[in-house]
Amino acid sequence: MKRIRAACVSLDFDLRPVIAVLRRAGCRLQVSEESGEQVVWVWDESQVEPVQRLIEAQRRGELVGHENLTANQKRGYAQAGVALIWRLSFFLKSCPLASTIAALCLIIALMSQLGRDLRGLEGLFFPPLLFSSFLELALELVDPSLFLRALTPALLHFGEIHLVFNLLWLFYFGRQIERVQPLLLVAVVYGVITLAGNVAQYYLTGSNAFGGLSGLIYGLVGYTWLLGVMIPNSRIALKSSTFVVFVVAMVGMALFASDSIASEAHAGGLVAGLVAGFCVVLWQRCKSNFLR
Repeated sequence: MKRIRAACVSLDFDLRPVIAVLRRAGCRLQVSEESGEQVVWVWDESQVEPVQRLIEAQRRGELVGHENLTANQKRGYAQAGVALIWRLSFFLKSCPLASTIAALCLIIALMSQLGRDLRGLEGLFFPPLLFSSFLELALELVDPSLFLRALTPALLHFGEIHLVFNLLWLFYFGRQIERVQPLLLVAVVYGVITLAGNVAQYYLTGSNAFGGLSGLIYGLVGYTWLLGVMIPNSRIALKSSTFVVFVVAMVGMALFASDSIASEAHAGGLVAGLVAGFCVVLWQRCKSNFLR
């Protein structure tokens, strides 16, 4: 198909608004310079007249607003981007502990290629300890370095779904809890639940080939549910139906996917979360009674 000469204008004529309108309309065109003029070429005879009408409109100043529109759109996009960043920063500030944990998980996920290459990260696994009883295992973890390694498996994730699912629930529960309770208390709750889930997994299976925040998530399920039930005005709550769904899912995974799921960590975290929630409820009630 041959190209068709649609119009020609002087070199100082601004064709940009015309070209922008035509391209938005899906018109195929080309602009070249010949004999000191700008020549507009098209490949369809029916497009000649629209090109000429737009050029005349540009001469009359009717298309000048296009650049302003484009500039306004760009400013609008920039403002939307700034607003999004501001909202994200505000959200992250509302749950600093969860945000820190999530950042560490993301860093480890990048370093390990989502668990596919763990070279150099072996120290994040639960320490391979020999024990003959739970008490002996607990005493081994008194060592600060071993205690820290008992927590770090929570930072390991194996696959995109594993990571995203855990982080979404971490923010869901973390934002509720961290907005209401002292951060020191929340940090202790996070640590106790994580430790309980990881210790339960290692004690009951004898294997340290596990990782993820799932134990902590299940602990927060129990923690928020119990607080919501026992202190209805605490602004921390989880529907009983959601709690039941989590428990049923935990049992189902234990029965049908036990080889690939850290079910013991889930159960240990859930029990620890319920116990932690009960202790916090007792502490708050004792404090309120004392203040009376």
